[in-house]
Amino acid sequence: MKEHYYTIGEVAKLSNLSIQTLRYYDQIDLFKPAYTDTYTNYRYYKDTQLFYLDIIKSLKYIGVTLEDIKKALKLTSNELLDFLAQQELRINEKISRLNEAKNTLLKTKKQLQEQIDIPIFGEVYEQVEEAMPVLQVTTTELTPTSSANTYYATLTKIIENEGSVLNSRYGCIYPLKPYQDVHDIFYDAIFTPLLTERTFSKLSPNIQQTTIPAGKYVCIAFIYDPETYFSYYEKLRKYVLAQQEIFESQVYELYMPATLTMEQEKKFIVELKVRQKQEGHESSQKI
Repeated sequence: MKEHYYTIGEVAKLSNLSIQTLRYYDQIDLFKPAYTDTYTNYRYYKDTQLFYLDIIKSLKYIGVTLEDIKKALKLTSNELLDFLAQQELRINEKISRLNEAKNTLLKTKKQLQEQIDIPIFGEVYEQVEEAMPVLQVTTTELTPTSSANTYYATLTKIIENEGSVLNSRYGCIYPLKPYQDVHDIFYDAIFTPLLTERTFSKLSPNIQQTTIPAGKYVCIAFIYDPETYFSYYEKLRKYVLAQQEIFESQVYELYMPATLTMEQEKKFIVELKVRQKQEGHESSQKI
């Protein structure tokens, strides 16, 4: 059977590629014509060549670079199978990253909505919360008037080194009990909520990946001021004492920017919360 040849224009129509693209593929030695007329410089392609355009288009569609496609077209069937398996792994990794990015976006939106939905500042309110994955570092010397930047920087480094994304919030944990003033309150741990479900490995003994449990919480939110912090804490503690339910003996403090806009004076919201104990648990410590 006589071999049929196609002009570059005919191949462009058959393959749904532009003439410019076919010329470029020729220039980089990816897909060359069967022969080129030396007088007219017209390019001509064989029937059997069109199959390779399908392979090129398929590999390009899944994100393979043109340079790697050139290499793939020279592989044996077994080698090409291995190459495609590698591309599958790469695509799965990309899908995983995109899903992680989507979940991060959803959690960030949820956190912002919760902040917007705070019922009233300076008053105690109740709310049911989902479990919150966190990365936390133990501490013994910090109070609500101290700077936690050093500890927060430690958590930031761990999260970013794992290729994950950082939360704009951080929090602290301390015992719920009577204090004389704000300087008597010492944090047990500093934490930041995790936006992804990654597992962090090789953590030092004073750092752990854990979860703040889901449940019913009593809360109070206010704009941070070291002069008024203790009065809001006492308001929450007295509310807990007045309830018939049994509460856990620790306070979760969440510290978040009041706004993300660039302001001369940045304000922060503090939310203190205490979790109600579930039925069947042991009684809480005296508060």
